[in-house]
Amino acid sequence: MNNKIEWSDFVQKVSEYTGIEVSEINEGTNIYSDLGMDSLGLFSLGMFLIKEYGIKIPLSSVATIEAVGDIYKLMNEQ
Repeated sequence: MNNKIEWSDFVQKVSEYTGIEVSEINEGTNIYSDLGMDSLGLFSLGMFLIKEYGIKIPLSSVATIEAVGDIYKLMNEQ
């Protein structure tokens, strides 16, 4: 990816998708316990973000995701 995804924009998109306030989302926010998602919810969020940013993420990387910051880092590595 040529341009780094800005944290504020990324958090706004996560907030839109989850319905969780931006102020309640940080890098350590746990996908499962804090956002109330399961593995299918994580997959759906990932697909939403992939469409929004037009990037690809290897499926093998998804297993390592536990926090919002993990998704952010992974997306900026692409």
